[in-house]
Amino acid sequence: MDRDGIIDKLAMLRAADPECQFFGTFRHGYELNPPVDAATVARAEELAGAPLPAEYRDFLTGVGDGGAGPYYGLLPLAEALDKAEAATLARDSPLVDDIDFAVLLGMPGTWPEHFEREAGDPDYAARFHAAHTRYRRPPWSCGRLPLADSGCAEWVGLVVRGSSPGTVWHDQIAASRGIFRVAKGFLEWYHDWLDDTLDRVRRDVWFPHT
Repeated sequence: MDRDGIIDKLAMLRAADPECQFFGTFRHGYELNPPVDAATVARAEELAGAPLPAEYRDFLTGVGDGGAGPYYGLLPLAEALDKAEAATLARDSPLVDDIDFAVLLGMPGTWPEHFEREAGDPDYAARFHAAHTRYRRPPWSCGRLPLADSGCAEWVGLVVRGSSPGTVWHDQIAASRGIFRVAKGFLEWYHDWLDDTLDRVRRDVWFPHT
């Protein structure tokens, strides 16, 4: 792990965006918390019934336990455990491929068209609501540890056990989109955020301060 590279990029972001105008950064100010303690890691692995993915574990123990990160920041491990349901965390995730509601349900290309069809097509409306219910429940909710709150009841999670351990997924069911793999591993996801944010700051392309 390139710990020094991560720290250097965060320092560059603090210097380039001192007022924390980029989306979500007011919560963490591009600062990481101190590394996690061994007891919290042990508790996480006991609850999951499996070792934490190596990249994530190494980051928590060697770089920082939450703080600077995508969206509203990286959750500290203890907070992630509080948000996870122990009963589902300890069960395997079946996630392998994206669950794309647009493909799965044949959704129209625009939201007005979707709402019109939902109102006029009982079968479509029933399938749409059934998908919402199904993919919020086990087994689809299993084996994922929350990493970050992306707003509007959406969140990013790390598969800790199952068919694709270590992969990172964006749960956008609340937005009626589905669940999508966004990275093959924790470090890919984190470095993508660092590099994208640096690029946007340099080009003066800001998300609103929220």
